[in-house]
Amino acid sequence: MTALRAGGRWHRIGVACGRCLPGGIGALLIAAVMLAATAMAAATAAVDTVAWSARDFDHVRLGRIQMRMPPSWLTFERQDGAGTTLVRIAPPQNRFGLEIQIGTRTALKLDGLDDAGLSGYLIASLSGLLPRFLDDAVVPLRFGPDADGVYARLTDRHPRAGEFLFLTRGLRLDGEAVIVFTLYASDHDASVLTPVLEVVSGITITPPH
Repeated sequence: MTALRAGGRWHRIGVACGRCLPGGIGALLIAAVMLAATAMAAATAAVDTVAWSARDFDHVRLGRIQMRMPPSWLTFERQDGAGTTLVRIAPPQNRFGLEIQIGTRTALKLDGLDDAGLSGYLIASLSGLLPRFLDDAVVPLRFGPDADGVYARLTDRHPRAGEFLFLTRGLRLDGEAVIVFTLYASDHDASVLTPVLEVVSGITITPPH
């Protein structure tokens, strides 16, 4: 399966803005759920963010969005015109594939979603993929300083050479905003998952004046 395929123009945000990346990073992959003990450790492990840099951009309805991440992670942003912003992260050597979707609940057709329903939504959205993964069930786990995010990890049943092993999907709410991320990686030690959870939990949104 192909990870992170999309059309349109992707605009670089952060340091040295102004360049564009044509849609489609084209990283191949497949994935599945990590053992609960390892996943919980990843969600709670400390990450040194002192040297991280900010990525700022505007959302037409939500306002100013700020993300912080390692400076070596290149960031590209695209807005679809329907109230949704897609942010694609390109790490050195394409060690993983990460896309973050930020939009209003209305734009994402999730008006009725609240914190209590995050786990159920994640189970419903991933359960159809289980035949392709080793996992028997989708196991939602909380993340973030306030435990306001939920994610699940799946492990590919038949990985091929060059493909990623794990698929992780998660989301959190921030007022009227919904933040959804999809991560493709092969980090048995959660060395990618841990900082990604830190990035997602640290996203701040400042409403327009």
